[in-house]
Amino acid sequence: MVNRRKDGSLYQEEMTITPVKNAAGDITHFIAIKLDITERKLAEEQIRQLALSDPLTGLANYRRLLDALESEIKRCGRSARPFALLLLDLDGLKAINDAYGHQVGSRALARVANILRVHCRSIDTAARYGGDEFVVVLPETGSEAARLVAQRISEESRSDAEEPSISVSVGAAIFPHDGKTIDELLAAAERALYRVKRSPKRRSTTESASHPDD
Repeated sequence: MVNRRKDGSLYQEEMTITPVKNAAGDITHFIAIKLDITERKLAEEQIRQLALSDPLTGLANYRRLLDALESEIKRCGRSARPFALLLLDLDGLKAINDAYGHQVGSRALARVANILRVHCRSIDTAARYGGDEFVVVLPETGSEAARLVAQRISEESRSDAEEPSISVSVGAAIFPHDGKTIDELLAAAERALYRVKRSPKRRSTTESASHPDD
């Protein structure tokens, strides 16, 4: 339960009520013990966040990503409105690790995570998918809006002034057009991502799963 301190601030409280009986076994009164459990609740929330967060980047981890995707699929089933999934790849991470060391490579991943954190809405979910890959779930988002978000993220990564320079490639998939399950959406976004990576001109670092060659 929530209680209020003398200074007006709220805090989490736990109360235990114990009956007190007389010699005949009748309840004569009750004793209530109240404990301020604010710090315990904060510690529990920190543990919960750690269980759902990637330790390197602070973004959502794979488990939390799956939860977000399952929630969006259910929501879209009710509202019939699409959502977008972006699959991002940090270009040349191995080259960065080889040239500068793994600590700088880890910093490069954190820089991408910071870009996603800044440029995602509060309703979006940015997650580290694994290795050098990230996923962004964009509720209430169609293909054109997803393309603009991906383009903005790509531009921000290229304009990052910190050395070594970084860039990302992005593939997009739209529910339900490009897939109706989590696996189908991720596979569609991965195909789009690798079309970008195979492109000889690499004029754009963003590609949609909805492609005329598919």
